[in-house]
Amino acid sequence: MRRLLLVCSAGCLAAALAWSFPSLAASAQTGSKESSAANISQGSIATHPYVDVSDGPSPGYSQVVDNATPGRFEAPGWGERSGDAQSFGGDHVYSQPSEDAAPARFKVEIPATGSYSIYAWWPARASNSAAARFRVSTTSGVEWTEVDQRKDGGMWVRLGAYKMEAGDNYSVQIFGSSEGDGEVVADAVVVLSGEQANPEEAAGEEIAGERVTVAGGRTTGRDVVRMARRHLGTRYVKSPPHRCRAYRREDCSCHTKVVFNRFGRSLPDNPPSQWKRGKRVKKKSHLRPGDLVFFDENKNGKLQPWDHVGIYSGHGNLIHASSYFGKVVESKMKYIHGYWGAKRIKRLR
Repeated sequence: MRRLLLVCSAGCLAAALAWSFPSLAASAQTGSKESSAANISQGSIATHPYVDVSDGPSPGYSQVVDNATPGRFEAPGWGERSGDAQSFGGDHVYSQPSEDAAPARFKVEIPATGSYSIYAWWPARASNSAAARFRVSTTSGVEWTEVDQRKDGGMWVRLGAYKMEAGDNYSVQIFGSSEGDGEVVADAVVVLSGEQANPEEAAGEEIAGERVTVAGGRTTGRDVVRMARRHLGTRYVKSPPHRCRAYRREDCSCHTKVVFNRFGRSLPDNPPSQWKRGKRVKKKSHLRPGDLVFFDENKNGKLQPWDHVGIYSGHGNLIHASSYFGKVVESKMKYIHGYWGAKRIKRLR
């Protein structure tokens, strides 16, 4: 078991998106509280009442708390399991869902009151719970997020962004659901200053290099998501008329194009042409990290339905270049208008 994994780095990327009005502050990117954005298209140009503060309340701050971090994790009565390749650092703890079971608790330090992104890691297993519940303490009370731990694991999965009070407390906890079956897993969480930041940078999990070479010649959707997150904060600029330039200016299809190009996959720079690539994902419930997700935001129907595209990143989230936010962001997919379908790009080199 690892003895310590606690990262508080001033150098990690933290590109926060903050609302300028108190009535909307709690709604930005936070589960059901994203409803204030529900009536505004995230892919098309819109007038929006937020101010981009870019750094969050404590610029560049990040903290990783693992199940083996001394003094920052407790899970009384939970079992331990090591040797799982999908676990963060190789081990995790687990419990059967029960109304009486004690929660697993992560103690996180919040240096200043403001908005923070929270990501969680668990190994995806068919025997896991489909209804594990994360409890996050915020300035407005407790917020719950239910996750399906049978899928989207082996990577950082975005739970949301929350307004949190300064302090050093067990602010993130995970419970089982008495209604579900399977093991509830507690592995690791990362807290990042601001509402948009790259968890891979904070946790040292980022892919190195600009063109990815994967052992055995195969990449996974998790690799695609990690690469897509390297572009968070890149300025949104429509292409054409402007030229698509990675990390400088990207629109939705430019972003997906440059990400897949890193894995030797050539995509055209427009959503309708990208729709012609890959294998269709028949049901939204079958989405996997790394899938291309398409939207008919302008409601053109069968004439030309594909006018926005992004990369699915698990737990209902999408990484996409958004004119609404003015940059590449990771946000809740359910508040983007006009879901049309998804394609899975073959990732064998």
